[in-house]
Amino acid sequence: MKKDHAAYPSTGIVILAAGASTRMGQPKQLLQVGEESLLQRAVRIALSTPYRPVVVVLGANREQIEPSLQGLEVLRVYNPDWATGMGGSIATGLAHLLQQAPALQQVLILVGDQPLLDSAHLLTLVNATNNGTCPMVVSRYANTTGVPALFDQSLFADLLALHGAQGAKSVIQKHVDQAAIVDFAAGALDIDTPEEWATFLAKNHAKKEDL
Repeated sequence: MKKDHAAYPSTGIVILAAGASTRMGQPKQLLQVGEESLLQRAVRIALSTPYRPVVVVLGANREQIEPSLQGLEVLRVYNPDWATGMGGSIATGLAHLLQQAPALQQVLILVGDQPLLDSAHLLTLVNATNNGTCPMVVSRYANTTGVPALFDQSLFADLLALHGAQGAKSVIQKHVDQAAIVDFAAGALDIDTPEEWATFLAKNHAKKEDL
């Protein structure tokens, strides 16, 4: 039976896109996959779900990246301390989300460099909360757990307290005994280097050739 998403607690989305892409040598948020960039793809997937608001956290290369979000139904927030690590970007994104939607009950946290993410996985994460009774749902891939992940409002204080290199994984590890886990093998692929990007493009092209 189809799930009624309106019956679920209100859910917002934070997309982390503040990193400097040092190993890539160029802003990976702007790498093109067909007619859209990696970040635009993440935004499109987020917007294809019923969850709102959607916040994109920007940092390094903001001037280059921000124009790519023009016309999209997303809120943009700048983390001036992006260089200190992902923790501050999570806290900045969630704080901005709560300013816009103070009654928000859940947040999905995504990164912009998992090119095989799809909206079905995000819907599965929310469904796995068991109508909001599970405070955290995390993705499992490559023998670890991580984002995309869903956090209940009972964990917002932990997320807002993050700083520096502390990412969502520190909150996940702290509350792992309360977490529901959803397998997401495709999450093992993220894009950090030109070699990983070239491999992804080659495989993506091969799949299209097989169609």
